[in-house]
Amino acid sequence: MDIILYVVAIVLVLWAQTKVKGAYQHYAKVETENHLTGAQIAKSILDNKGLSHVQVQMSQNGILTDHFDPKTNTVNLSPKVYKEASIASVAVAAHEVGHAIQYAENYSIIGIRNAILPFAIVSGHLGWFVVIVGLMTSITSLFYLGLGMLLVIASFQLVTLPIEFDASKRALSILGDGQYINTDEIADAKAMLSAAAFTYVAALLATLMQILRILILSNRRRD
Repeated sequence: MDIILYVVAIVLVLWAQTKVKGAYQHYAKVETENHLTGAQIAKSILDNKGLSHVQVQMSQNGILTDHFDPKTNTVNLSPKVYKEASIASVAVAAHEVGHAIQYAENYSIIGIRNAILPFAIVSGHLGWFVVIVGLMTSITSLFYLGLGMLLVIASFQLVTLPIEFDASKRALSILGDGQYINTDEIADAKAMLSAAAFTYVAALLATLMQILRILILSNRRRD
């Protein structure tokens, strides 16, 4: 059973990653009728929302590395998203601006996620190591400490879901007014963002499966 959970978790994450990359590659080839680049879309939305102090800049990272950095108040877009006028570029850029709007409006769930973040970082580095050492040495307290760390990771992933969904909802609502893309292009933008959102769902499910697998292994060792 534990091997099945391990394989399913890996397959789920790989499938989600393949799905979002496939969606991106497809919609990156579909040029918008208004011919506005991701950077132009992002800047325009920010200005219209009274967030002109938030800068839009091109990062040097690869595809699907776009993000909003609240520390520097910058929307960082990968080169293709920044420069190109495709459905993928527009959708991703609007989504990242959605995060900037969340911070400007003090979206409550972000505060919760930020409170968990330091513990999630530590847990991400040490959680699996502590669990494995606890299992190998049969030190129950160490095992449960590691298990607690994995639950912190799962909690962080769970709290992240509504934040990502809300950013996409905001993006689609803004794009849907016809100012940036035509209404018949909204369905494509939604498909792009839905594929991206599924990666977060898959990551959470994979973590929960791994936790269940660890519990099964632990019970087997006791028996």
